[in-house]
Amino acid sequence: MGVFKSGRLWGIDYYDGFTRRRKLIGPSKGEAKKILAAKRLERTRGLPETLPQIDALAFTDFVERYSEYSKTNKRGFYNERYRLEQLKKFFGKRKLSDFTRWDAETFKTEMSRSLAPASVNRLLGNLKHIFSMAVEWGVLAANPFARVKMLHVPRRTERILTKDEEAKLLAACDQVHTPRLRQLVTIALNTGMRKGEIHSLRWEHLDLPNRSIHVINGKTERGDRHIPMNDVVFEVMSTLQLGRKSGFVFPSTRKDGEHLRDPKKGFAKALRLAQIPHLRFHDLRHTFATRIVHAGGDIITLKDLLGHTKITTTARYTHPLADDKMAAVKRLDFAGVR
Repeated sequence: MGVFKSGRLWGIDYYDGFTRRRKLIGPSKGEAKKILAAKRLERTRGLPETLPQIDALAFTDFVERYSEYSKTNKRGFYNERYRLEQLKKFFGKRKLSDFTRWDAETFKTEMSRSLAPASVNRLLGNLKHIFSMAVEWGVLAANPFARVKMLHVPRRTERILTKDEEAKLLAACDQVHTPRLRQLVTIALNTGMRKGEIHSLRWEHLDLPNRSIHVINGKTERGDRHIPMNDVVFEVMSTLQLGRKSGFVFPSTRKDGEHLRDPKKGFAKALRLAQIPHLRFHDLRHTFATRIVHAGGDIITLKDLLGHTKITTTARYTHPLADDKMAAVKRLDFAGVR
């Protein structure tokens, strides 16, 4: 019997009769020790098992509080807020203290009916963090979702855009009634920036005289970085500046003061028109990385351009082309290796 730590939470290991039990209590080691002492006393007295119950807030009310925290402390709040609304709609006014691990399993099953595993996992990740913060803030004694597993996401073959496909895609973008789609695709292919980084670009982040883009609030600690503009990007940005009407480079067409929302439908339509299968917007980032390496760029420089913390992550973004593989194998002939 004793206390143990799992992640940021402390738990107790004790015997209930002849059955060994382990329960997570919360972030306080002292509180776990107190409850363990109470368990030992109950065992000697033969009293029924009890655990402290907290009259918690309703889920929707707590998410409102969590949203304020997330807005201040999390880089990806702009996209997260839509997921929080989905969670509020699903769970409603249920009290946090009423949730069990089974609720998370039910949630995964229901969401999987209409969403891809990766999308379900993003929602589940938010849900687990909401309850983790409830524990940290003393609203709950333990996180019922702490050990809930994410769904398996099938590994997807990375897709690299060819030069011919790029020309077809850019031409198709001009046929789609989605504002600035061609410019978004062009910048992604020539900077390797993430979709969210492009959407949230502000004019104050651009240094046109020195041809530099300052990416701030990136996805990782190394996400804040400077990316040089090549001639293609410089021309795009200079043209956009002529029609500047907002602090954002890509302002929303629906709501003043916000940046452009994700043009998923427009991009999907452009891909259909160009007859390019199995391509995601994120694959444009992969394409940029592969082209940099193919042009002789080193992986350390590429790591900095992409804003990665670990070089192993960058390595996954580099894809040898078929011709490179053939050339490598043919070197054996010239080396006299048989």
